[in-house]
Amino acid sequence: MKPAFLFVSICLLTQLAQAQPGSVPGVRMQEPPLRTTTPAVAYPPSTDTLPAFLAADSARRPAPHTRYLAVDRTGLFGKFRRYRIFPGETMAFRTWSDGQKYRYPLMSVSDTAFTIAFQNELYDQAQPLGFPLADVRKVYLRRQIPFVNQAAYLLPAAGIIFLVADFVNPRALDGGGRFIFEKKALIPAGLLILGGGVCYKLSYRKYPINSRNRLKVLWTL
Repeated sequence: MKPAFLFVSICLLTQLAQAQPGSVPGVRMQEPPLRTTTPAVAYPPSTDTLPAFLAADSARRPAPHTRYLAVDRTGLFGKFRRYRIFPGETMAFRTWSDGQKYRYPLMSVSDTAFTIAFQNELYDQAQPLGFPLADVRKVYLRRQIPFVNQAAYLLPAAGIIFLVADFVNPRALDGGGRFIFEKKALIPAGLLILGGGVCYKLSYRKYPINSRNRLKVLWTL
């Protein structure tokens, strides 16, 4: 009798433990209270929460009343264009005095001269080197042209890869004809390299300083 009663009691307790609260007699289901929602408040943006790239972009901007170099170019048909070189940017030019080409960062600009960060072999750090504006013979500038700047390097690389692939790959199904140089492969490879040279000339232009191309010192607002 006792084992049967104990077995029935265990079964009832198991069913009560597995039952949902709503199915147990005497237990009432109650919905949770509604959560009060507060409307979002729009706060003005703070300088501390601005993105990092905005701060970096503003740091690259030249400060007001800063001298910089400008190359004013007048085309054959009277088209005017101005190229600006700010302190901190790399400047490439050739001088009249020694005929050498310099390509160094621009440090400072005065009314009649400018200073570059010349990397001397005897010193570990850059040394200031000044030049008068009248000593500049040519200025080399890089023009930002979409797809042309990239093609100046990609087209010659594609031409060289084409020559190497034509020399290495076999020309027959049985693997014969490998490591044989054919002259007809020079035509497409040469056109690719020539196209890269044309794009390079369009991207990097040299302007002789004369009556049509003038080197000036200007101020930022």
